[in-house]
Amino acid sequence: MGLTFVDDLGVRGLLPLTYTHGPQDCRVGILTLSQKWNLLWRRQEGSMSVNSRLLPNDALLLAAQSLSQGKGLRQGGQDLVWHGQADRIEWTNWDGEAEWITHPEDIFLKNGSQIRRDVNWLLEAGGEWALPSWSHRVDPDPYTAVYRPEQVYVHPSAIVRAAVFDASEGPIWIGESAEIMAGSMIKGPVAIGEHSSIKMGAKIYGDSTVGPYCKVGGEVSNSVIHSYSNKGHDGFMGNSVIGRWCNLGADTNNSNLKNNYEQVKLWDIASETFRNTGLTFCGLIMGDHSKCGINTMFNTGTVVGVGANIFGGGFVRQFIPSFGWGGTQGMETFRFDKFAKTAEKVMQRRGLALSDAERDLLQRVYKATALQRTWEKK
Repeated sequence: MGLTFVDDLGVRGLLPLTYTHGPQDCRVGILTLSQKWNLLWRRQEGSMSVNSRLLPNDALLLAAQSLSQGKGLRQGGQDLVWHGQADRIEWTNWDGEAEWITHPEDIFLKNGSQIRRDVNWLLEAGGEWALPSWSHRVDPDPYTAVYRPEQVYVHPSAIVRAAVFDASEGPIWIGESAEIMAGSMIKGPVAIGEHSSIKMGAKIYGDSTVGPYCKVGGEVSNSVIHSYSNKGHDGFMGNSVIGRWCNLGADTNNSNLKNNYEQVKLWDIASETFRNTGLTFCGLIMGDHSKCGINTMFNTGTVVGVGANIFGGGFVRQFIPSFGWGGTQGMETFRFDKFAKTAEKVMQRRGLALSDAERDLLQRVYKATALQRTWEKK
């Protein structure tokens, strides 16, 4: 009983993020897609299948609740939600709003609106999700400046010291046991996940999410950092999506605007071509378990695969294949045994272990992406 998330061919458009998990585990706003659906569906009886790239909304949820067994909703040839086996469904065209994540940039583009929506859903849910606003905290920090306190939600276990919260343009959500260090400035809409740390003097601009168990410093704007990833030092990150278990060295910067102000093209892994995003602002897309050294510079619209290790001076190429090792001086392949040893150490530092299932999945990605590492052919 409950929800089943079903992938379609569109999953490939979200690579490299979907090499290691389904779209439903992508974080857009405060919650992942699966967390959103489960939060809204938790009081419903029966099971339902959901397209894994689909973002929920109230109207769609209401329509889904009225579906009987063997019925489903579809829009533009895309399956949305249904009860029963997909090949035996009687489909009805849904003419309401249907929002998708189709490409990686959709995650940062939709992030601000999704933070606002998630706040409302979490407050309505009550129970374990209910959080007080800043003005209702038992012991608010007297040295923290808060603009629009009714829009600031801080978990009672969170630590906030001498920060600036500006919620005049959107809510600020601080999760369980998060720490906001002195001198941090946060301008909503922003979500900071549980057990994450915002370092001293950090500047977090609107439409940004820092997932659970992250450490973030420097300047961040309209970016989504998934769980267990670190950008712990100074440096700029804008209009970017960072996967899980990533680490960006000190003074890492990414460009999010071309000098000629032309639209940004991103390398599309599925089609093996550059795709015009239609965006003026677009930064870095980085898959899980990738790392970069100090002073790394990423050009506008750079895509980094899974398990890459990047270092050296100058702007690196706009596409770094999965398990690439090197930088402007040349690339070679990060041997899987060495990669796995590093991943184990990183996870152990957080009290976790690299499971056999995770290792097997990463090894499959390693083999599946071999042809992208063109230097192996020489």
